[in-house]
Amino acid sequence: MKKLLVSLSLSLCFAITSCSMSNGSPEKPPFEFDAAYLNQQIKLIAIKNLSAFQTKYPVAVLLEYNSTNKIVLPSNYNLRIFIQQDGQWLEIKESPTMRPKDPIVLSPSIPSSYGQSVVFFPSLDDLTKTYQMRVYVFGDMTTQEGIRKVAAFVDFVLTP
Repeated sequence: MKKLLVSLSLSLCFAITSCSMSNGSPEKPPFEFDAAYLNQQIKLIAIKNLSAFQTKYPVAVLLEYNSTNKIVLPSNYNLRIFIQQDGQWLEIKESPTMRPKDPIVLSPSIPSSYGQSVVFFPSLDDLTKTYQMRVYVFGDMTTQEGIRKVAAFVDFVLTP
């Protein structure tokens, strides 16, 4: 019961304080992924109070766990960063970031699973430009049927 209350409280808090940074509905992802496992079991949320969303600073988004199954992500979250350029998504690199070597384990039995910050620094060519961004994380979810790939993405804007 306590876990349910914590989960509901966190979800309500995130829903109230979150602010989508995207312009309109997301476009087709830059790669194919099963919609049943995209932004369902895990979600990424852009929250103004969590990050400045400026080109010169690291970006932080919230990883929200929304499953009763165990999900494991590597320490780098399998992070993939994209910028929108000429109407297409172009993948860019992440500037070197220090992370622990242990994988990230999300589980109903781990209270910290329900909300974690994912911090990264996109490698941008021009810090004086505004960028429409999309970031993905990927993990493995353990189900009765076996391992399923799950993913989440969020769109946001970085400004100078």
